[in-house]
Amino acid sequence: GLAPYGEPKYADLIREKLLDIKPDGSFRMDMSYFNYCQGLCMTSRKFDRLFGGPPRKAESPLTQREMDMAASIQKVTEEIMLRAARHVHNQTAMKNLCLAGGVALNCVGNGRILREGPFENIWIQPAAGDAGGALGVALLIWYQLLGNHRSAPKEDSQHGSQLGPKFSDEQVRE
Repeated sequence: GLAPYGEPKYADLIREKLLDIKPDGSFRMDMSYFNYCQGLCMTSRKFDRLFGGPPRKAESPLTQREMDMAASIQKVTEEIMLRAARHVHNQTAMKNLCLAGGVALNCVGNGRILREGPFENIWIQPAAGDAGGALGVALLIWYQLLGNHRSAPKEDSQHGSQLGPKFSDEQVRE
């Protein structure tokens, strides 16, 4: 949500130093800029030097730097999403795209895929983030391991699965 308030002034730096992005959307990260695999924080001091200072302290005011970093990361993420979508379409020639995973919750990137990409329809699994892994495992077991028949309906059969429980007018007033 911070990206619209910044300018993508670090996008070229991200592409040059942090990522090697391939035409198919795959990428390799230079892990020397990150510390989450072995440390207690996401980025390393090398990252701090590259972007002009340490991470913002929790609950401290946001600065233009954080907004510009967010805008830059968003721009590069959208580029990767579009490359990956185009590659999938080139490989499959399918007209529909189904997305899952945490990046599938990036609404701006999804909008760009829908507007600029080759697919007629896009469907994002409602539990697209990490929580959706359990759903995926359950479906894998039900259909592939247990051999149950699967027929895909034309309409969304989940009927607004993200809407939550129903409340009466009286409960809402309370």
